[in-house]
Amino acid sequence: MRKLLRLWPGVIAFGATLAVSSVTAEILWGHRGLVAPVTGPVGRTFPPSAARLSFENDLDSLGARLDDLAASLREPSTARVALGRAREAFKRVEGLMRVYGPVLAKTLDGPVPETEDRPAGPLGAPAGFQIVEAAFTPGGESPGLDSLQATVRWMRDGLREFRSFMPRLGISDASALDAARLELARVEVIGLAGFDTDDGDAIAGEAAAALAGTRATLAGMKRLAGWATLDSCLTRAGAYLAAHNDSRSLDRLEFVVRYGNPIGHAIAALRAQLPKPPSLRRLWRQGAATLFDVGAFDAMALAPDFATLTSPELVALGQRLFHEPRLSGPGTRSCATCHLPQLAFTDGKQHSDLLTAPATPARNAPTLLNAALQLALFDDSRVGSLESQAEAVLANPAEMGSGAEVAAARLRSDSSYRHAFELAFTKHTPASDSVVTGQRLRVAVAAYVRSLIALNSRFDRAVRGDTAAITAPERRGFTLFMGKGRCGTCHFAPLFNGVMPPEFVESEPEIIGVPARRAIRHARLDADEGRGAVDHEPTHAGAFRVPTLRNVVLTAPYMHNGAYATLEQVVDFYNRGGGSGVGAKVTGQTLSAQPLGLTAREQRDLVAFLGTLTDTVLTPPNSPNR
Repeated sequence: MRKLLRLWPGVIAFGATLAVSSVTAEILWGHRGLVAPVTGPVGRTFPPSAARLSFENDLDSLGARLDDLAASLREPSTARVALGRAREAFKRVEGLMRVYGPVLAKTLDGPVPETEDRPAGPLGAPAGFQIVEAAFTPGGESPGLDSLQATVRWMRDGLREFRSFMPRLGISDASALDAARLELARVEVIGLAGFDTDDGDAIAGEAAAALAGTRATLAGMKRLAGWATLDSCLTRAGAYLAAHNDSRSLDRLEFVVRYGNPIGHAIAALRAQLPKPPSLRRLWRQGAATLFDVGAFDAMALAPDFATLTSPELVALGQRLFHEPRLSGPGTRSCATCHLPQLAFTDGKQHSDLLTAPATPARNAPTLLNAALQLALFDDSRVGSLESQAEAVLANPAEMGSGAEVAAARLRSDSSYRHAFELAFTKHTPASDSVVTGQRLRVAVAAYVRSLIALNSRFDRAVRGDTAAITAPERRGFTLFMGKGRCGTCHFAPLFNGVMPPEFVESEPEIIGVPARRAIRHARLDADEGRGAVDHEPTHAGAFRVPTLRNVVLTAPYMHNGAYATLEQVVDFYNRGGGSGVGAKVTGQTLSAQPLGLTAREQRDLVAFLGTLTDTVLTPPNSPNR
């Protein structure tokens, strides 16, 4: 699994295997700037805050549960019980550990933490609890008793080392609340989707344990106005999960609306009474109480440093350039040729019409709606910004056949464009040929695409409290999406793309085994190697970026090669177990090859839910898709 990390300006991301140096670095300098880091010289200790004392107590409980797990590995029935208890103990500490010990957290709960000094392994390689769980799951693979014992011993040693650094860890009330905010989001869209465990019976219990650990961490903040409200919200949420522990029927919408959202806003109320955190460029805005708030996401967060400003003039220029044929080599096509606004910024074709035969297999044109909220772009994730994407498309002989500088040179002789560039970039500088440059052209086009945010669908209105905005079948479909259908383990709510909440700093490609053409048996795997053709890692052959499902009913045909004409066909493909399930020879499929067992009604409900993700605010009024 090769993670695609976005390193924010001034923020350190760690990706070392668990060792003294990496754990020390995490403790002393924090992780990714997600909460207030520890300050002071190496060796300095901090008075124990109430949050840290609670954290230490729960870490000790986790250590004891890991000891019990190690002692039980010879007896499967005992080991399964011990595993469940250890995983719940981990969930109690997860919120703070994901911030202050992220490498350890990955070592305990997977997937394998990434490093730059070893060959890429299989996508989704398990670690820690995931290895043990597979060994004691019917049909799972066991690495053998010796290997299992070594795995648990490694987990216990890592935890012991982490625990020894607690005196150097200063956890303020503000930091604990920031971590609680992240953990709530993690529970709602990662935990309740079943991303962490294949044991459906454990999902609700682990979510409740995470909230209980959060409640214990915040127990020392009674002096803050609103603490009792937050404590009550956390208690009620835990009780709801305890009473609805069947992951297949757990109504995720009810949990988010009635329990999750109140917790998020109660955390925000307490956090507002404390010093403001350092200002960071983050996809999920620091001021948003929940993932589902209006304006929760910052479309500028992923912009490169040279393109961090926007304005109506810049967006208007970008829109004009988007429709400008002179950007192409022959002057016959524009960005809008393959991304038509009236078709939700797709072209409705299996493969887009090209200028020349492509050097790689032809692909389906993806929507540009919400493209600003993707860490990596193109199906093979080969670029990391909209500005780089614009250059790649312009320079591609099969797509636009020109280049940013070539296109800019053409437009310099047009006085109206010179004036438009001056307004957008240099309002106080006299117009001149130099104002129209390739970089500015890319920035303008990217600014327009970055403005194409559509996050006010019927689902959004429902999850913000207007539950009547969706029908009963659509609501059942959301429960299926997050439960039995396992869609939410790759298409993470609320963006429904592959950028993982709550940090939104990593996006993992997936190997699902898309066939060359639709088939339900004896399928032939598509020849496109996806990510593997870019980084030349054999384990990434056939891996593709996880696209957004927002507006998906408007963007047929589906998959990178347009092999499926309808959503019903796509759901059937997943229901059969992906490429392996329809007979294709797939190496390293990250999607389970086991059929989902969705009934005909469940498949209809799932498709109905996908329809609630449609937001036509940016689609022209006379569009056939409206």
